[in-house]
Amino acid sequence: MSSTTSSTLHKRNFNLLMSTSTPTSDSASSDIKMKEAPNKHLVVIIAGPTAVGKSAVASKICSQDVATGILKEHAKNNHDAHSPLLKSSTNSQIGKGHIISADSVQAYQGVEIGANKPTAEERAKTPHHLIDIVDSRSVCQYNAADWMRDSLLVLDQLKSRNGDEDAEVNDGIDTDNVTINNEVDENTRERTERIRNFLAKFQKGKEAKNEILPVVVGGTMMYLQWLVHGKPDAMKPSEEAIQRAASIVAKFETQNEGDGDDDGSTDENSGWDAAVQHTTSLGPLFGERVAKLPGKDWYRLRRILEVAYTVLDDDDKEAKIKQLYNGQREGGLDESMEYDVRCFFLCPDERMTHCAVVDSRCEQMIGGGLLKETTELHTTGQLPEEGQQARAIGYRQTLDYLKREENEENDDEAFSAYLHEFTGATRRYAKKQMQWFRRDSKFLFVPVKLGEEKIDRVDQVAAIIREMCIKPRDKFDKELWPSDTHKEKKTKIDETSAQNQPLSERTKQVNEQQGKSMKFFQTKRHHLIEGSEEYKVVMKEADECTALLCSLKASS
Repeated sequence: MSSTTSSTLHKRNFNLLMSTSTPTSDSASSDIKMKEAPNKHLVVIIAGPTAVGKSAVASKICSQDVATGILKEHAKNNHDAHSPLLKSSTNSQIGKGHIISADSVQAYQGVEIGANKPTAEERAKTPHHLIDIVDSRSVCQYNAADWMRDSLLVLDQLKSRNGDEDAEVNDGIDTDNVTINNEVDENTRERTERIRNFLAKFQKGKEAKNEILPVVVGGTMMYLQWLVHGKPDAMKPSEEAIQRAASIVAKFETQNEGDGDDDGSTDENSGWDAAVQHTTSLGPLFGERVAKLPGKDWYRLRRILEVAYTVLDDDDKEAKIKQLYNGQREGGLDESMEYDVRCFFLCPDERMTHCAVVDSRCEQMIGGGLLKETTELHTTGQLPEEGQQARAIGYRQTLDYLKREENEENDDEAFSAYLHEFTGATRRYAKKQMQWFRRDSKFLFVPVKLGEEKIDRVDQVAAIIREMCIKPRDKFDKELWPSDTHKEKKTKIDETSAQNQPLSERTKQVNEQQGKSMKFFQTKRHHLIEGSEEYKVVMKEADECTALLCSLKASS
């Protein structure tokens, strides 16, 4: 794209973002309707696959001018007479966006590069909640239930600042969802205190006068599913069932690692297969659940066993089994009377290009110090192997590489295998994210034109989100659904049918169709090219980190 074209496009998108035109007649309302209408607080949710640019778009939405325009126009078009921006007779009242992280790794302290956390400058510019709230040495499983509770706490607190004096603010500790034992209870209380201390920074001074636009940003699928649709129907396991499941799974995992053939080879699936067989023996319902697990997911298998043991120990087990996994969810923002939640999925317009961007991002993380960071965290106990953060993509592959048995210096082959595993796992996760959210009817797909300059594509996406956020709710809902022509049967999209489809549906269909050609994708190096200076620096760092971890292992 030429610099002239890029400049013109950027200016047009900027004008659209800043526009606060008067609502059309079909969205205008009388003062009587304004007073009678319910007061719903806008919440923006931005999801998307890794490396698509979620953080940059969220930062744009959270900027003062854009956030103020969105909040003001949304209040007008959705009859919110309680908005401080509408009640203010002067221009002193402004809006400001706050980001709420929906990333399962960023919640942990210590991890930085592998978690792709926002920089200090970015966090100073825009408040980021639910980052660094879990102790780095903790091995507690910070899960979707914990995050949902924490995110609702933040949303309720921010809502109470937005002029809603009647808002009920919970204490962040839902005893129905917290496993009752001293360790978990203490972790929950410490985490809640960190969250509240950060929120307290915005209760005084100029910040206290701002109306806040909460923008939930991340790609952790389960987190967003819980927040939008509510907690699932799975029952709370008993303490005895939790301990029993942990013991059983540990035995199967040991079998998986230790069993071998007479010739010294190892059957890597023997323990897993035995665990699946055991789970299936507990009943067909549990067999169905474990059969749906993506790969050897020991954590989710253990969760299935916890529920199974809890139910089977119950005197009324037949009735309890019938109630399990009925698909009903409750407590999500989608059915909330207090929030108007608008969900968006940033979708790459070209999946081939996006995969190349993912590969480049992974190389940049390695070149930016991922090897050294992983080594330092591991040696100081801040990346415990049994902890959730050590299993995250990036850290898991890096630990496996640095702790490999055969560790010759300057081993190009081992590094290539490591990079292949890292980029491959990241691409597969991105694919899973796109598949997951294509099935979620509450998320509006927004195309991200990866071939354009970053500043232009960020403005384009932010402008679309702004436009959708200020629409009356019923008009926004219409954008989520395909036209009648495609409701019953998906047909290949062409120029004519595309014109009859909402933007979201067009984007979904194109994304799904592109998946058929992804088998032809070929990886290539972008930064860490063999023989380059950057590659030599990384290989030296890799040898030093490997030697350190091996020496610690030998001395233990």
